[in-house]
Amino acid sequence: MIVCSCNVLTDTNIKDIVNSGTCPRTPGAVYKCLGCSPSCGRCIATLRNIINETLAAETSPAEMPCRTSRELNVA
Repeated sequence: MIVCSCNVLTDTNIKDIVNSGTCPRTPGAVYKCLGCSPSCGRCIATLRNIINETLAAETSPAEMPCRTSRELNVA
């Protein structure tokens, strides 16, 4: 499902980046990780819900530690 029509971001794009190991936890961080930025802002509430649901679906924080972008050498 397309969540952000301005940037053509899907729920799959968002879930994949949240599960990527860098663990962006805010809509702004997700946009930054995906190399884009919000335009109209209508998707923010849906994006936040997808982030929260994806993080809640993780089995255990100890099993899937979040790493910073520096640790992953991501700019």
